[in-house]
Formats: sequence, structure tokens, C-alpha cells
Amino acid sequence: ASGQSPRSKKFLNRPRKNFEQKKGRRLSGAGVSDEEETASTSSTPKKGGKESKKRKVDDSPSMNSPRLEGPSPTKKWKTIKESSKDLAMCSIMLSELETHEDAWPFLLPVNSKLVPGYRKVIKKPMDFSTIREKLSNGLYPNAEVFAVDARVVFDNCETFNEDDSDIGRAGHNMRRFFEKRWAELFKGS
Repeated sequence: ASGQSPRSKKFLNRPRKNFEQKKGRRLSGAGVSDEEETASTSSTPKKGGKESKKRKVDDSPSMNSPRLEGPSPTKKWKTIKESSKDLAMCSIMLSELETHEDAWPFLLPVNSKLVPGYRKVIKKPMDFSTIREKLSNGLYPNAEVFAVDARVVFDNCETFNEDDSDIGRAGHNMRRFFEKRWAELFKGS
């Protein structure tokens, strides 16, 4: 009748592990862990003092799950190299679009104050300056995504403007020019 419950007696009778055993460290003959030996010989003190408690991730693939592999390093480098070459071509293409005589309606974003209702009709506005900014900031992973944005410019023009208006005609001319140059630059490579 020591006043302790059977549960607390169980914990008292359990052999205690010292700190090093709890942390899973090996003890050398002198009772000093391998980590303490290296820390004492090092001239720089450890920062923080506590080890992180993150679990180690098993990098070995499971026997049951198929291993998914990406392209080999050489193929990956070739893809990156080709992509950067293609994006350089996109920059040239965009320069040609920007200097085209019919590019004037597409150089800057549509001002919704000057063109009321534009944002209600056009859900994804796009223009050449926005494309240039995205290209400069590396936001196009490849030439195809660049082409999608360029075509959005012409699709928006066709959706919002009458075919026989000045802007409508400019849009049709720009689309023809874009598709012709795109085929010349990218279909041949």
C-alpha cells in the first residue's frame, strides 16, 4: 500500500534508458557518443543544440511499386537546350509581331475604361506586352505555351470585334502572319 496505482508502479519498475540510448546513438567505451566525440574535436559549436526530429525518408524504391523515371540527364539537358532555343525563336517571332503594321491594337492591354464591357465578354485578356513580360520572366516552359497566348490575342479580337472593323481586319491579318511565320520557324526544325 504505497499509495501508487499499478500503472505507476509499472513505469517505476521499467529499466531507464539514458539520453544517448533514447536518441539511438552508439556509445564509445568511455560512455561518450560518437557525435559528442566529433563535437568536442570540432572548433565550431553546434547551433541550436537539439537535433531535428524528422523521420528519415527511405530513398530505396519499394519492390511492389513501379519506379517512375523521368528523362535521363542527357535527354533532360537536350530538352532544356531545345526549349531555350525555341523560346529564343519566340522572342524573335514576338518582335516581328510587335513591328507588324497591323499590330497597333494588340501592343498593350485593352483599357477597360475606354472599352466598357470588354472584361465581361473577354475572360482571358492577352496582348503583346503581356506576352513579352511573360517571356522575359521565363514564364513560358516551351514554345507551344507561347503560341497559345499569341492565339488568344487573335481569338479575343475575333470574339469582341466585327470582322469588317479596322481592329477586326488587323486581327485577321495578324493571325495569318503569325501562323505563316510559326510554320516557317517551327515546322522546319
